[in-house]
Amino acid sequence: MTPEELELYNDWQARRRPLLEAKQWTDAMRDVPRLTDLQPALPHPVRRPLDKSTVALVTSAAISQLGQPPMDGPNIEGDYTIRLLDIDTPTSDLRIWHTHFDLAPALEDVNVVYPIDRLKELAADGTIGSVANPAVSFMGFFSNVFRIRDEVAPAVVDAVLKSGADAALLVPV
Repeated sequence: MTPEELELYNDWQARRRPLLEAKQWTDAMRDVPRLTDLQPALPHPVRRPLDKSTVALVTSAAISQLGQPPMDGPNIEGDYTIRLLDIDTPTSDLRIWHTHFDLAPALEDVNVVYPIDRLKELAADGTIGSVANPAVSFMGFFSNVFRIRDEVAPAVVDAVLKSGADAALLVPV
């Protein structure tokens, strides 16, 4: 984050902190600093057929598995860390720490926000080659886009590349 970006963010947060603390997300985020120099992603041809591809699962549901620290859902800025999830962890051993969406459907069936069982079914029937291990989770609420750009996105990309994935299924919440 450049000094100018840090100053811009700190000024915004000082003004919007009362709204963030009051959980008035819509009003607080209305004028959050945004990245202005983004270019549209260019389509890339699929390198191999899906039935031969390893597919990574990336979710912004703020999930951790037993033995991992919880994500800091209550933090008014969000949590800028990622969790690597062993795809063979029983779904009963997963915890959702996000505090900015209705968790009820995901608590009933985690596949709503982390469709690991559906991906495994696609691998079993040959639609995809395999599911990459580990999956990646991060928190989809954040107020500092500069930290997402500089910290979270590179960590997610690095984890997906290290998993050997050919493609990724992104599950935003």
